[in-house]
Amino acid sequence: MTDQKRDQHEDPRNSQAAREARSIVKFMIEHTAYGGFGALVFGALVLFFDIGGIYSLAMASRDAPIFIFLLFFGLFVTFGGISLGIGIMTLGGFSDDDRYRDERTRNRNDRDRK
Repeated sequence: MTDQKRDQHEDPRNSQAAREARSIVKFMIEHTAYGGFGALVFGALVLFFDIGGIYSLAMASRDAPIFIFLLFFGLFVTFGGISLGIGIMTLGGFSDDDRYRDERTRNRNDRDRK
């Protein structure tokens, strides 16, 4: 094995832990982006339909850009956090599956019979 190939193989940036860390970060960014998209849609609909007179109040103010920024920032944080939380909570869903529990019970019963 040449020195260059050995260096690539032993590179800590290509280790199993580094690959797993990258996949976790990708998972988090992806789910936060889904929430961010939902926040944009929801915020645009709230402003378009002028729910609670929010758009009218914002446009009557001289600080309308700051108001709109704060509205969308708050929505992004909220929707992104909810989306990320749902993604994390659904990671372990396979263990709640009855077929998985039945398979464990069947394997345990087969082991006890031997």
